[in-house]
Amino acid sequence: MRLINWRLCIVVLCLTIIGSQGPRLESPPALAQSQTGSQGRPQPIQPGSAAASVSIAGNLIMGKKDAPVTMIEFSDYQCPFCRRFFETTLPTLKAEYIETGKVRYVFRDFPLDQIHPHARKAAEAAHCAGDQGKYWEMHDLLFQNPQALRVESLKTHARSLRLNGATFDACLDRSKYAAEVQKDFDDGMAVGVRGTPSFFVGKTRSDDTIQGVFLSGALPTPIFRQAIDNALREH
Repeated sequence: MRLINWRLCIVVLCLTIIGSQGPRLESPPALAQSQTGSQGRPQPIQPGSAAASVSIAGNLIMGKKDAPVTMIEFSDYQCPFCRRFFETTLPTLKAEYIETGKVRYVFRDFPLDQIHPHARKAAEAAHCAGDQGKYWEMHDLLFQNPQALRVESLKTHARSLRLNGATFDACLDRSKYAAEVQKDFDDGMAVGVRGTPSFFVGKTRSDDTIQGVFLSGALPTPIFRQAIDNALREH
């Protein structure tokens, strides 16, 4: 009976880890320029490995700008696993690391258009809200309302945040931040991101890049703690 229970625990653990993996791109192009195979072809980055340098230039930062460790998330507002991270893990990391000045957190957009048709415009909406100082408030609202991400709903969200409606609407309708969202996506592809959520954790550097450990999926909080604590020890 003990042997059976032990095997059952292993099965449950494996299913938990598999279930944390978020949506992934189908037939992705070549990735991860820093890792090449025997024929010189770029190879996907494996979770837990050191990745190519990832830039945060031009992206909003949560936390102290000079925090010793940087965590970058590539995410999608329609992704249920991204929402799981937002709801269950990010609050703990904020309390333990971001609000204590140890980590700065950067959110980068990685909309999976094939399966999440509203994620890209939602990402633009967050940036439009950022023009009026409410980027993180809109970020939170989008994850809290995953069924309300159509353009009409995004404009309603803006008014619930007491933004200037006309200014927000003009920003969204003109696709002011479409290029910024696409740049995030392209940068993610270049460093091996295939699905969401994907993370890079590493020491903060003066050139606004990090050489980070790659983590994939809505993983348990202790895994993020380990990656962050390792980076803090290296600082």
